[in-house]
Amino acid sequence: MPSQWKDLSAKLTTLLRLEKTPIGVKGYESLADMAQVARLRRTKHVHTPCQILGQAIHTGITVGFTADDVATLNCNAICGLWQQDLVWLQQGRLFFTGTWWETGEDVERHHTALTQVPEVRYKGIVASPLAAGRIEPDACIIAGSPGALFMLLSGYQRIAYHDLSFPFVGESSCSTTWIRTLYTGEIGFSTPCYAEMRFGGLSDKDMILSMKPADLLTAVKGLELLNKRGLRFPVPPYGIQMDVMEGLGASYNV
Repeated sequence: MPSQWKDLSAKLTTLLRLEKTPIGVKGYESLADMAQVARLRRTKHVHTPCQILGQAIHTGITVGFTADDVATLNCNAICGLWQQDLVWLQQGRLFFTGTWWETGEDVERHHTALTQVPEVRYKGIVASPLAAGRIEPDACIIAGSPGALFMLLSGYQRIAYHDLSFPFVGESSCSTTWIRTLYTGEIGFSTPCYAEMRFGGLSDKDMILSMKPADLLTAVKGLELLNKRGLRFPVPPYGIQMDVMEGLGASYNV
């Protein structure tokens, strides 16, 4: 439903003052099916997945990739295009020992903490702006300021509250955002990792939030309810030395 995604993207951008394009990702078990996506571009160089997603976020294109397009076995296994097997674990020890983690044992602990993708489910993955309506996404990704994404998560909780917890695994934090949502359906939330800043074009002022489409629709409905109540973004500063009762009265039943 292209119009649904176009309207949703517009609401997100307006209510949260987003500077970056909300995108969706979809996994394909058949490359022939992936090739049917309208206006699909394929990468011309070897990239990291965060680079490829960054192309959709920053330039608004629809882009697909396979294991052959990805630079490292580590990235392929994290996003489910390669087995998380002994070869992956051994190469990870060589790749990461002495960089992000001091010992090979620490690398193994890191790899164990990542979203576990037990088998290769997809042959390819497509990233596309939600507003384009070219895919029915398996996971939606919103990059924005901490304040904006706080409001969006609060909108999700506004409809039916339950607490949310998010792991921090360090480098390869894509495992805890869109890959977590793609393979488990859970909401993902993290700061960008080094690679997402260096290669994916995100800044140190960004956060990354990923949700299933149904959860994002719920979050936007809740965000609109908060907006009607006067709880809006950007948050207007009240002043550190003002009498707080007037400010509280504008939002709460006091």
